[in-house]
Amino acid sequence: MRNEIVNSLQQKGELLPVPEVILALQKLTNDPNCNVDDIHRLLKADLVLSGKIITMSNSSYYAGGREKADNLQEAIVRLGVYAVLDICYAAELPKAFEKSQTFDQAQFWKHSLATGYLSSLLANKLIDEQKPLDASFLSGLVHDVGILVLDYLIPEEYNKFLRVKDISSSEQPIEMLEREVFGIDHQELGGMFLQKWWQLPSLVIETVTDHHRNLINDSNGITLAHIVNAANKLANEHGISHPLMTQYKEEVSEEFLLKTGIENSELALFVDKTKIGLLAFENLFDS
Repeated sequence: MRNEIVNSLQQKGELLPVPEVILALQKLTNDPNCNVDDIHRLLKADLVLSGKIITMSNSSYYAGGREKADNLQEAIVRLGVYAVLDICYAAELPKAFEKSQTFDQAQFWKHSLATGYLSSLLANKLIDEQKPLDASFLSGLVHDVGILVLDYLIPEEYNKFLRVKDISSSEQPIEMLEREVFGIDHQELGGMFLQKWWQLPSLVIETVTDHHRNLINDSNGITLAHIVNAANKLANEHGISHPLMTQYKEEVSEEFLLKTGIENSELALFVDKTKIGLLAFENLFDS
C-alpha cells in the first residue's frame, strides 16, 4: 500500500495548504533584513491573531514578571521574531486539517505543542547554533504531522488499522505497526508531506523524518533530531501524549542524559514550564 499512499501524497495538489499568514511570515523571516516593523505591518491587519500574540506575550510563560505589553509592537519586541512565528504556527497550522473522525485531534495538538515547547527548552540548553535553535519549536510541533496525513489520505484504511490492530494494547510502537500494514510510517510520510506541500526548512523536514530513530549512539554531537526524540518521550512520560499511544513505553534514555549532562531535576523544571505554556495556549485558543 506504500506506493498508493506516496502517489496520493504527490498528486493531490489541494492537499492541506499552509495558511497564508504563515507563508508571508516565513518569507519575511527568511529575509536577513527583516525587523520588528516588517512583522508588525504584516500582522496588524489580522486583529484576531494580533490579539492572541499580545495575550501570549503577557502570559506567565513569556512575560517572566515584566510589565504588560499593551500593543502588538511591544509584544513583538518582547517575544522576538521567531517566538512570534512559533505562536503563529501553533495557532494557524491546526486549521489546515479537518477535524479527525478517528481520534481526538485536540489531544493530538496538545501533545504536539508540548513537544514543541520541550524541544525549544532542550535546544536552548544544548545547542549553540542559531538555525537549530530557531527550528526547534516548529520541529517539535509538527513531529507527528504524518499521523494527520495518513488519516487524511486513507481515512477508512487508517481507521480500520487502529481498530484491527487495537493499538492501545499493542506492545509495539505505532510507527512499527504502520510500517507492517502500510509499508510506510508517519515519520517518513510526515517528512515527505512537509517537503512537498509546506516547504518548511530542510532541518525541520530531516528532524521529523528521523524523530523515532535511535540516534543517541551517533558519533556526532547532539542534533535537533536527538532533541525532538527526547522531547516526545518526555511529553509521553508525563501524561501529555498523543491519542494513539500503544503499550510500548520509552523513557528519555540514560545515554541521552549522560551525553548531555542534564539532570532529571532539570527535566522536571522543563516539564513544569511546558505545562505553563500549554495552559496559556489552552485558555487562548481553545476558548
